[in-house]
Amino acid sequence: MIDSHIHLDQFSDEQITSILSDSRLDAVIAVATNLQSCQRLLSLKKSQSKIFIGAGFHPEQPLPSKSVQNELFDWIVKNSSELTVLGEIGLPHYRKQKQPNLDYTPYLELLEGFIIQSKHYDLPLNLHIVYDDTFLVLDLLAKHHIKRAHFHWFKGSDLALEALLATQYVVSITPDVQWNPKTQRVVSYFPLARLLIETDSPWQHQGFQSSTINQQLQAVIHKIAELKGISYRSCASQLRENILSFYRLPLTKTITK
Repeated sequence: MIDSHIHLDQFSDEQITSILSDSRLDAVIAVATNLQSCQRLLSLKKSQSKIFIGAGFHPEQPLPSKSVQNELFDWIVKNSSELTVLGEIGLPHYRKQKQPNLDYTPYLELLEGFIIQSKHYDLPLNLHIVYDDTFLVLDLLAKHHIKRAHFHWFKGSDLALEALLATQYVVSITPDVQWNPKTQRVVSYFPLARLLIETDSPWQHQGFQSSTINQQLQAVIHKIAELKGISYRSCASQLRENILSFYRLPLTKTITK
């Protein structure tokens, strides 16, 4: 199994060793939240073949200064060959809920900077985009002719779901699909070929320890299989092929038992 969105750098070294020692976990897409996160992920990647890393800035935090943004972009230029994705990036939907007057303009400018880099280095995007922000970002992606975008833990209105469904982009499903009707609705809308699975660990999902990556991913597959009315094995096989193809990972398509 492969986790398509995990904050691996937020675990201790001991936890990371334990997570990656699980033979049933073949790889992780480890996303970054800021420059320091990028740096730690690169260090981890050099010692673990299961780790594929991203570079980005999580939008649900205060916007960094222009000099810090430039430093992050310079780091990406220097280390682009080590990257599998640009992410986690996006817009501060939940922050704006708490601060209704929050200006989206500088966040959109930062996001567009990442999009431009993704185009230049042919890297996919791992996006923190939900609800009505979907329409803003789809316009930006269309403007730059972006072909590979991954909307992680996506949620939205029927209109947002339909707008995203009309593209070629993918969405990922977390363990909350077991109880959250919004996530179950995403599964019902999207064909299996456009679904990925993730944990967003160390996010604490109900009923799981944050480091039980394999158990969380298995639970997601079981629920998607149930909702799609197919076998666990055929579901797992397709989901694995989806992530290998989308992220162009150099791994076999054989399912790990």
